[in-house]
Amino acid sequence: MIENEEIEQVARLFFDLGAEKKQASRMASQLLKRVNQLCEQRNIPKTQALQGLLETAICGAKGELRPTDQAGFEPLDG
Repeated sequence: MIENEEIEQVARLFFDLGAEKKQASRMASQLLKRVNQLCEQRNIPKTQALQGLLETAICGAKGELRPTDQAGFEPLDG
């Protein structure tokens, strides 16, 4: 039951970012599966894995780099 609530909450975020309802749900489910994989692989808390992936997804939806990636980014024209 908690897993369904998590999917709904993350799906709502993707929907608010412009995804269609069905696509938002699919994206949320995939993201949460990856969260669980990262928790096991890196032995990190679920909240840490979720925060990192959501930050990446939100920045990507806005066409931006994550703040941690911006520090080492050099524009091609520079």
